[in-house]
Amino acid sequence: MKPAPSHFDILYQIAASSDAEAREKAEKVSVEQSVEMPVNAVPNQAKTSLPEVTKVTELCEGLWESEVSFPASLIGNNDIVQFMNILYGNISLYGDIKVTDVSNHIFESLFEGPAHGIKGIRKMVGANNRPLSCTALKPIGLSPDNLASRAARFAVNGIDIIKDDHGLANQNSASFESRTKACTAAVQKAAEKTGKQTLYFPNITATHKVAAERAEMALEMGAHGVLICPQLTGLSLLSEIRKNFNCPIMAHPSFSGSFVSHKTSGISMSLYYGKIWRALGADAVIFPNPGGRFQFTREQCTDLHNTLTNTEFPFNASFPVPAGGIQLTSVQDFRDLYGDETIFLIGGSLYEHPDGIETATQLFQKALA
Repeated sequence: MKPAPSHFDILYQIAASSDAEAREKAEKVSVEQSVEMPVNAVPNQAKTSLPEVTKVTELCEGLWESEVSFPASLIGNNDIVQFMNILYGNISLYGDIKVTDVSNHIFESLFEGPAHGIKGIRKMVGANNRPLSCTALKPIGLSPDNLASRAARFAVNGIDIIKDDHGLANQNSASFESRTKACTAAVQKAAEKTGKQTLYFPNITATHKVAAERAEMALEMGAHGVLICPQLTGLSLLSEIRKNFNCPIMAHPSFSGSFVSHKTSGISMSLYYGKIWRALGADAVIFPNPGGRFQFTREQCTDLHNTLTNTEFPFNASFPVPAGGIQLTSVQDFRDLYGDETIFLIGGSLYEHPDGIETATQLFQKALA
């Protein structure tokens, strides 16, 4: 980590009818996210805590962009939770303010980024010049043996990565321990048969203590990484797992939709999933693909893809993982959209193939060859 800078900038999108209203709201944001009191009542000793509105420009009718320079002293000593509070604390209660970007240099002083990133995962898979394939074990209700059987069929037929569905937790039908043990054994047996190592990432999403216990258990059993839903666990768990276990982490967007989907509030998808989750340590980030079950645009998704892979951001690049309704028949279209630095996550389209999982997996691999 680099020493903390003295200031950092946050960009906001502001819904307003005029320049004057936009500037007034920008000033309101700067106070709300710092001293949170009338400016004329701030003691002289604390006035260095006041941010400065440095720019307000019109984006289009009704929307403005404001740049606010914040003193880094507001964050404290490498406090990533306080950083999130400064970024989107009280203003998360507003409906007309959206956070769209943050200075890159502040991340270097607070975060470590992915331990492995794209290069590390490619090395583990043994594939350097193509997109990677991924599927999800599902549904809830199957036994560990049934889930392991599915994992084996995917692995024998060449899938690169298998992750637990984010809904697989510690249900009676397949406890975390029994499921992880069965699936890691199945994937390893497939590798011994084919010579290709498929990676398996079990879902450890839980409270911090339980998640750490599950990560340790999974890695001891032979899992190659873990899946986490950061919005459910709390964002800081990403950083803790990265520091304590140094394993690949795949981050899932469950419970975070309201943060990134609204036009005039929340946090932009490219900032939230692309910079923040990457900085916290996500080696691969799952996001809702356009044209699937969720209403995100091609522009939003390509912006996020570019942010996750941007080499100017001061960490290992994270693998973008578009998901949520990709069909076998649309893989080439999305490969053209995103390029080869992508993990394509397909679930339902493989399970429902008329010729079965085995044929579907082979066709998936062929499309990415």
